[in-house]
Amino acid sequence: MDLQLRPTSAVLVAVGALFTAACMEDPGIADPTAAQGIAVTSEPELGASSANDAATHTYEITVTNLTTGQPMSPGVFVTHTKQQSLLSVGSAASEGIRLIAENGDPSTAVGAVTGQPGIFDVQSIGAPIHRVGGPGPNSLTFQITARANANRFSFAVMLICTNDGFTGLDGIKLPGGFSPATYYTAAYDAGTEMNDEASGSIVPPCFGIGPVSGPAGGGARTPTSDVIAPHAGIQGGADLDPAQHGWSEPVARVTIQRVD
Repeated sequence: MDLQLRPTSAVLVAVGALFTAACMEDPGIADPTAAQGIAVTSEPELGASSANDAATHTYEITVTNLTTGQPMSPGVFVTHTKQQSLLSVGSAASEGIRLIAENGDPSTAVGAVTGQPGIFDVQSIGAPIHRVGGPGPNSLTFQITARANANRFSFAVMLICTNDGFTGLDGIKLPGGFSPATYYTAAYDAGTEMNDEASGSIVPPCFGIGPVSGPAGGGARTPTSDVIAPHAGIQGGADLDPAQHGWSEPVARVTIQRVD
């Protein structure tokens, strides 16, 4: 099943209360499924009646990993209209989100959304976002474009030392002016794989760039048919250690700055 573009309005009202978005002074957790994160700006978004409706603007996106135990995978980063959605808490994960959450592979998600109605720009950065204290940078900065009628931003990346954990945002409004906006994101379970925490079903990079070296990992999985939900965290049932691989919320900070 390809990554489906689902209208956000039909599924998200019931879960909006699960998470609290906040600005830099009060770092809450932004609901990834609706444009409810706090933008640290009071400037208006690009207006539908503006003479510049067709104008394209460039945004600098910085995603910072706040965890010490969870490197984050390459992912999919998208600008789109408010009628489209990349993922929805309480709904089944698409195949594209499943493969990000289980394998850290964004290629299916990228291919599914590219060129689709309502999608404006799609980016996939082929590098991990390392954990705090990891072997590489824990922050990723890139640019993406948007316009007035496609001024929503979504993304998803895997929490590598999990069975099917990920973090992301869906459908947040890009700032219309030049004041930056900051969001904090939570950890989610895709609901597609049993959380057995066994090395045979954990992707190999966990034991290479994660906090603990160990067995090579593998591709085994026990599939499940649940919905996307807040992640319960590392339980320590097998080869993952809550003290090493666990986290506290939020897991990532996302800063968005319009640059032209």
